Amino acid sequence: MTDVTSFHVARTAEDRAAVIRLRDAVYVHDQGRLADVGDTAATFDRFDGHAVYILAGSGDAAVGTVKVVPDGEIGLPCDEVVDLSAWRRSGNRLVEFGHLMTLPEIRNRSIGMSLMREALVYSVREHRATHVLGDFFADEQTGGLRPFYLQIGFEAVTPPYADRRFHNAPLSIVGALDIVAAARRCRTAAERDNRILQYFFADYDAYAAN
Repeated sequence: MTDVTSFHVARTAEDRAAVIRLRDAVYVHDQGRLADVGDTAATFDRFDGHAVYILAGSGDAAVGTVKVVPDGEIGLPCDEVVDLSAWRRSGNRLVEFGHLMTLPEIRNRSIGMSLMREALVYSVREHRATHVLGDFFADEQTGGLRPFYLQIGFEAVTPPYADRRFHNAPLSIVGALDIVAAARRCRTAAERDNRILQYFFADYDAYAAN
């Protein structure tokens, strides 16, 4: 049994190497969606200059990661498939989550959910984010967002499409989360038993105030 004991922002060369090892283990060897870990260098990784990776650690080993990309001069990765100009004109502060992954042997232990929560808290604290975007694999049965993302409050903003960065992958779909609206909905009687929503937003006022 692998227990996650820490989460931290990847800042060192050793941390960066851990991110590459995770990508190799998941995308190349486990899922076969990349032929090589460098295959996204010209696409997603060109945002690394102002993005961060958050690592989940078990002891001294990194077992999962998620990437947080704040909006900037070069935009966001999902700009290739969705027009965000109206969102920006409205003064929204956007971030995009990507490369959310855990090692195959520890999947289904809610580590991915914990990484997403860490990314959300980081985005609100560090970037005062109002909206999160994510380029997710579509649900293979419905063709829409997977139930987990819908429970958090994501809404689809694109139809399903084939992501050219990955081989033999399910269709992708871009989802958007209005953070303030989700936090407000979390407080309603109708969502009191939505454990996923509560996990992410029950203490929103505390982490938004920092």
